[in-house]
Amino acid sequence: MNFAQLEQKIIQSYVEGVTMDQAERLAGEFLSAQLQVSEELKKFDLDSRMRKAGLKAVRSSVYLEIIKTNEKKPTEAQIAAIVDTDATVQEEQKAFDEAEVERDNLKRYFDVFNQAHVHFRSIAKGSFNG
Repeated sequence: MNFAQLEQKIIQSYVEGVTMDQAERLAGEFLSAQLQVSEELKKFDLDSRMRKAGLKAVRSSVYLEIIKTNEKKPTEAQIAAIVDTDATVQEEQKAFDEAEVERDNLKRYFDVFNQAHVHFRSIAKGSFNG
């Protein structure tokens, strides 16, 4: 899906204006775009959830390793600092953060496309007061 083309159609509509027929087609196009984004959101939401679970598992593994390898148990603050600075934990955290950012970005596009659909539908119905 090419978001840039859809963004351009929104810009073009307020710069050049649209007819009721064009608005009807654009409303349908943005509704179709919402369906496509919804499918992508499903994938990215699952990816984000799986990465979150993976991050928890890695953090737990590192935590247990710290406990096992130290004769005297470090404080919780020390353990947390060691866990947070572990390279594997940092890599998993980065992957999780990136997955969440991508999912959130898709949510924003879904919302924009929803608003565009409603906007163009109202123009197509002749009820636009702008």
